Amino acid sequence: LPKFTEVILSLKKEIFLISGLALFFGGWGAWALASRIKKEMFELEPHEIARLFVERTETFNAMHEGVIAIDKEENITIFNHKAKIMMDVPDEVIGKKIYDVIPDTRLPEILQLNQPVYNRELQVRNLNILSNRVPIKVNNHTVGAVAIFQDRTEVKKLAEELTGVKSFVSALRVQNHEYMNKLHTIAGLIQLGNKDKALQYVFQVSEQQEELTQFLHKHIKDESISGLLLSKVSRAKELGIELAIDRHSELHSFPPYLDHHDFVIIIGNLIENAFDSYQHLERRERKIYISMEQNDGILSILVEDNGCGMNEDQVERIFDEGFSTKAKENRGIGLHLVKQIVEKGNGQIEVESEVDVGTTFIITFFL
Repeated sequence: LPKFTEVILSLKKEIFLISGLALFFGGWGAWALASRIKKEMFELEPHEIARLFVERTETFNAMHEGVIAIDKEENITIFNHKAKIMMDVPDEVIGKKIYDVIPDTRLPEILQLNQPVYNRELQVRNLNILSNRVPIKVNNHTVGAVAIFQDRTEVKKLAEELTGVKSFVSALRVQNHEYMNKLHTIAGLIQLGNKDKALQYVFQVSEQQEELTQFLHKHIKDESISGLLLSKVSRAKELGIELAIDRHSELHSFPPYLDHHDFVIIIGNLIENAFDSYQHLERRERKIYISMEQNDGILSILVEDNGCGMNEDQVERIFDEGFSTKAKENRGIGLHLVKQIVEKGNGQIEVESEVDVGTTFIITFFL
């Protein structure tokens, strides 16, 4: 039998040929695979990828806004430090389902809508959140969604305080003007020698104000709403408008996700919109009627005026941001905010209007 070395030596040509082919195709395959992987990794080296990952993570954690991202399977891929503080999430949540961690972010619906939603107020874990939610697309394919949000609770409280101060100053100005007119009336009656009529006028004014104040204190359980209605009644008198509040009105509590600040915006904007309907309108009887009804299952608000009214095209566009029937700048915001608040509270809003007849707003919340 031949020795092993003799067998090897007799096949050395075949061995060299096979080894050469193996090295050639192996090297070519490794080069092709490495090129493809590097191309998919954007021509980055492993240490560069590691550096970018660390930089990205620290950048998200340094942001003052909360950032949450999910993939198309609704698994969390990004949850920065600010989001953990705001949402009170101490544990590591990367890789978990978003519904298991925070069920009310409304981030998965962006995967279905496949379009961004900007500047939308949400109620997440009893926080008032201003959220921008955007789909993540790679090569025109949606692979996830990201939400960037701010906690507006403190800002909202500050804005409420500022708005309250502004409303208070406005109410004082209106009341000062109203009481000056009343004092002039009393002084005129006294000068004319009609002391009995002057005394009767004082009693009449006092009784009207006291009756309205007691009614609001008894039936409207929120002081902000009561103060708003009192100031609007005084403002209406100053404008020569009769503002009537239904004496069967009741308001004991607010719908879920809404508070007194939201209702101040709703009622205040609807009344101001009614005031504006009388601009450039010559009408002797100017009346605004307000009613609020609340029972165990429903809360409704009605604001009705006999102002200039609107046509069908205006009614369809009245809640669009920036649209206004008044030819002034910085208008078209109030009713848009009203629409957003009604949607946040899962309510419904109806508008009935006719040109030169008037407009009726009916807002309904289901408790």
